[in-house]
Amino acid sequence: MEKIKVELAQLKNLSIVKILLTDTARWLNSKGSTQWAGLLKGEDVHNIEDAISRQEVFLAYRFNKIVGIFTLWSEQSIWDKDLWGEDNSKEFFYLHRLALATTEHGKGTGRILIDKAKNIALLENKKGLRLDCVASNSYLNKFYKNNNFSFQKVVENYYNGEDYQDYHLFSWENEN
Repeated sequence: MEKIKVELAQLKNLSIVKILLTDTARWLNSKGSTQWAGLLKGEDVHNIEDAISRQEVFLAYRFNKIVGIFTLWSEQSIWDKDLWGEDNSKEFFYLHRLALATTEHGKGTGRILIDKAKNIALLENKKGLRLDCVASNSYLNKFYKNNNFSFQKVVENYYNGEDYQDYHLFSWENEN
């Protein structure tokens, strides 16, 4: 199997990025989660187009076919500041919007994308990665724990722009 290659997304990739995000929102919805539900209504609280312009969105390819995306923010968004507390150190990347093509679920592609994000953090001399996850999504919480992320804390009853939910915060720290 050809290795997965990762590169920065360009604005010309915006439509495929939006498709991957919307497909992932549908998949989450089919699992009973309301996570990313705004995407199903055409809303994007993370403004993926601006993230592409800031060179924070990464596309993952296998055999020249896009298999997933993720974003790494070196500066905290308002969302990150609310959940993690303000941190101007830029020591961490904030991992958001990890999404897989519908054909990639259950194939280990998510783990590979996590490893790619960790490698980028290492190359950029970051202390590690931080992320948030809807507390009620046991599948994703287990996924991050299985990929060496440490549970940090729970943020209860946070308004995400659509409804109030509890969030688990996870981090992975560079051991070098």
